[in-house]
Amino acid sequence: MRILEVILWVLILCPIYTMVVYPLLMYVLSKVFPGRFVRGPVTPTVTQIIAAFNEEKSIASKLENSLTLDYPRDKLEILVVSDASTDRTDDIVRGFAERGVKLLRVEGNLGKSAVLNVAAERAGGDILAFSDATGHWNVKSIRKMAEHYADPRVGCVAGWVAYRYDQSLTAQGFSVYQRFVTSLRRAEASFGCGIVAPGSIHSIRKAVFRPLPTTTSGDMSDPFHTAQQGLRTTFEPEAVTWEESRTQVKDEWEARVRICMRALDFMVYALRRFPVLRSPLYCFQVMSHKFLRWLTGPLMIPILIINAILIPYHWVYAVLFCLQLAYYGLTLFGYVSSNLGIRVPSLAGLVFYNSVNLAYIVAMAKYLRGERVARWKPSR
Repeated sequence: MRILEVILWVLILCPIYTMVVYPLLMYVLSKVFPGRFVRGPVTPTVTQIIAAFNEEKSIASKLENSLTLDYPRDKLEILVVSDASTDRTDDIVRGFAERGVKLLRVEGNLGKSAVLNVAAERAGGDILAFSDATGHWNVKSIRKMAEHYADPRVGCVAGWVAYRYDQSLTAQGFSVYQRFVTSLRRAEASFGCGIVAPGSIHSIRKAVFRPLPTTTSGDMSDPFHTAQQGLRTTFEPEAVTWEESRTQVKDEWEARVRICMRALDFMVYALRRFPVLRSPLYCFQVMSHKFLRWLTGPLMIPILIINAILIPYHWVYAVLFCLQLAYYGLTLFGYVSSNLGIRVPSLAGLVFYNSVNLAYIVAMAKYLRGERVARWKPSR
């Protein structure tokens, strides 16, 4: 039983470390040892790459937004890459041709990462700025990200996503989660290096960009490829894109499972290529923030089972088991009460957190069965 006890406590410490200890560590270190990066009013050539698949409802307003960005027009290329859209997306984009917008249609419905690889190769800018078709950027976004490239150590710059939330449980839970994640990313980038660059707003030097694995996402792969080359990913708080949060539980669930499967695929891809010698700090951060976090959901099952086995051996395990049941019961209460129209705002974050953990359990089962996700379907 001693071995089971050790395993149980190690498994319990993993989520505590990744969700509590590591964020606090990053916050303290970012205050005591803040990073020093050079910034300057540089204006390299930039290609804004907008990934689109059947976005006829949003692409026109997105392009109008792109055309108002505060950046020298002769140094900004706007390129829409259409993943074999079957609606009016391509026709709408062609209508902006006289204003300098370019359309790159990729046949075969290959998936977002695959078409971004094609677009990156065709892009004319020294900096690639990636965007979704639904998000509207702050007019200073490109200029502010470009300033970081005055520092030759910076290879990638992450912006942040500001969501509009309604009062649904899904949206409110996501709001709590986003506040936590954004604060952690600020601290990580300030202390050492960023490890995530939102797919809907980030940039990277074209010379640093490497083709994305088609079943993973650029938000993890671009910072990883940057770290492989000994460069840093940093964070620009004034590079902002506005998005609508998902309000339907079904949409959020499908998106989470899809994101989790791509995350697991990235973990397998990255572990075989870890830049331990070139970027040890990045490796520590991504292991602490992401890989352990992604395993939290699947670890909850053996924690509960081993705890149940150990109940007869010490009263501590009986108490611990009851606490686990209360924890899950509180989550279930928050979910059910919301469906009954009873709002318990304090439980929204807990429900969302455990729904993500459940999504990772489902995603891992699918992943182990050999399922992969290359194509994407807009849910907003």
